[in-house]
Amino acid sequence: MTFKQVRIALLLILLLLVVHNVFSDARRIADWNAPLFVSVYPVNQDNSPQAQRYIEALDENDLTPIAEWMAREAHRYGVDLATPIYIDLGRQITDPPQQQPVNGSLWQRMRWVAGLRWWRFRFDEQGQDPDIVIIARYHDPNRRQRLPHSTGLERIRVASAHLFASRQQAGANRVVLLHELLHTVGATDKYDLGTNRPNYPEGYADPDRQPLYPQQRAEIMAGRIPISERRLVQAPGLRHVIVGPMTARELGWVE
Repeated sequence: MTFKQVRIALLLILLLLVVHNVFSDARRIADWNAPLFVSVYPVNQDNSPQAQRYIEALDENDLTPIAEWMAREAHRYGVDLATPIYIDLGRQITDPPQQQPVNGSLWQRMRWVAGLRWWRFRFDEQGQDPDIVIIARYHDPNRRQRLPHSTGLERIRVASAHLFASRQQAGANRVVLLHELLHTVGATDKYDLGTNRPNYPEGYADPDRQPLYPQQRAEIMAGRIPISERRLVQAPGLRHVIVGPMTARELGWVE
């Protein structure tokens, strides 16, 4: 066997191992037979003193409600696992991956995904190997009123969440973190990307409510509460969001 043939054989073996690992990981997560380990790594996205103070004051108690919410909703759909996720607060990172390109071409998005995958690989080499990585990018709310689009990628199990460095926004921040976390395990958006309006009926927490408006809660993958046919409000905290039937099927909680 020539050197070239050996090299090709080794590359094929490596490819098969990668494919096997991807499918094994997908089956393990879809079965929900064991808890998933999630780590949240804060970033001072705008290099502001406000964001830095907020990050330094964060602790595990800021994330505990997310794990409790996941357990409550999973049990509502009959998942036997006592603790579906463990979520912890990782170290602050100063070298986060690039953000998703705004209105980028297919090629730009492919480059971004490849860069994110490489960043995750190198990050794991540093001894950090959670099932899901969430990059929490904090912004000073005095500097901007609207945040960039957050994102979560299933195949890489990495989410990038833009959040306000404000205690008044802590509940809404948890909703955003959870929404992006669920993207990494197969949940899809349930709202119109152009208008942000929840899709009916899958994007409504209570689609059979009579009268339909005002809704009292949001479907987690819609994130907003329809108050009327025209008015929406952002879900202010986890007690205002639930997992709808379609999202539950995407997560593998029901058939």
